[in-house]
Amino acid sequence: MDVPILLTADYANVANDGKLNVMGIFTNIKAFSFPALHPQMYLIAQLSGGRAEYNRKFKLEIKLLNEDATLEVVNRIAEAQLPQGENGQLVNLNIILSLSNIVFPTPGTYEFSILVDNDVKGTLPLEIILIAQDQ
Repeated sequence: MDVPILLTADYANVANDGKLNVMGIFTNIKAFSFPALHPQMYLIAQLSGGRAEYNRKFKLEIKLLNEDATLEVVNRIAEAQLPQGENGQLVNLNIILSLSNIVFPTPGTYEFSILVDNDVKGTLPLEIILIAQDQ
């Protein structure tokens, strides 16, 4: 299983026709002071698998760790299943995680990790930056 899409954004959804809609993609968050509260963001991941993984059930874990991996800011675990495919084509499973009121205690590089059955399949850095009040 692969993770061809992994990003953070201001908003995301899946349309009725299965299209993944994403608005406001970002790689950093700026704050005037710490701890910093970020009111709303979305983590978007797309998992992809081939014919050997059709209908595969698995444990999906999403973590957000601080720079030295001493603090888990987010840890979500769910059971998931890839869909059934046809003719050996790749199948995709869109994951949209809404995250509200996330507190970042210090500036630095945080990292999202996507784990499938305890195996890391993708990571995404998120830079949290201290900025001066006049910027």
